[in-house]
Amino acid sequence: MSLHIRLPQAYIRCRLTSLRLRQPIKERMSMKMHMAYRKFWLIPGAILILAVIGCCITIGIWQSGPKLPKLRTAPTFSLPNIQGSPVGLSDSAGKVRLIEFFFANCPDICPATTMNMVTMQNHLSESGIFGNQVEFLSITFDPERDTPEALTAYAKQIGINQGPGWQLLRGTEQETQQIANNFGIMVVKQKDGQFAHSIKSLFLIDGEGVIRQVFDMGTTMDTTEIEKSIKKLVKSL
Repeated sequence: MSLHIRLPQAYIRCRLTSLRLRQPIKERMSMKMHMAYRKFWLIPGAILILAVIGCCITIGIWQSGPKLPKLRTAPTFSLPNIQGSPVGLSDSAGKVRLIEFFFANCPDICPATTMNMVTMQNHLSESGIFGNQVEFLSITFDPERDTPEALTAYAKQIGINQGPGWQLLRGTEQETQQIANNFGIMVVKQKDGQFAHSIKSLFLIDGEGVIRQVFDMGTTMDTTEIEKSIKKLVKSL
C-alpha cells in the first residue's frame, strides 16, 4: 500500500526560493551585470540605427533634390548653323538642351556666359554625356557681324567644341529677334550697333521640348547648380 503525501504550496515555494538562493553569489552577480549591460546598450543602439537611417534618407533627398518644374513648351525654331545646315529644336529631341541667346561683340555678359558654358561642356564631357545626351545651342541675334567666319573664330578663341554637343546658330536679324521674343527675351538694337537684352536668357529644355528652368547669364551664373539640373534631367531620359 503506497502512501501519497500532498505538500502545502507555500512549502514548495519556500523550497524553490531556497534552491535559487543556493546559486553561487558570483553567478547571480554576473547575470545581473549582463542584463544591465544589455539594457545600457539597447537604447543608444536603437538611436544610432535611427540616426543612420535618417542620414541616408537625407542624403538621398539632397542628392536627388526636388523635381524640376515644367514651365512651358519651348518655342520651335529652325536656323542654319555655321556650316549652313538647318538646325531645328526638334532635331535634338530626346536630349537635354541648354539654349543661349548671345552676340559675339557683346562686351561683358555674353562672353562670360559662354565661358561658363565651356566649363560645363568640359565637365559634362568628362561624365560622358555631352553630345549624346546633352546639347548646347547658341543663337546670335547679331547675324550682320556674327558671320560664319566670325563665329568660327569666336568658338576657337573661347573653347567651344563644335559638333553634336554644341552648335552656333544664326539667321536673319528679324528671324533671331522673333525667336528671342517667342522665348520671352527682350532684344533692342542700339544706335551704335550693340544690343540690349534680357539677362535671364539661358534656357534648360528637357528631352520632350519643355522648358524646365531659366537661368541668369554672366558672372552670376551658378554653373554647379546648372550642371546638377542637367544631370537630373539626363537621368529621366
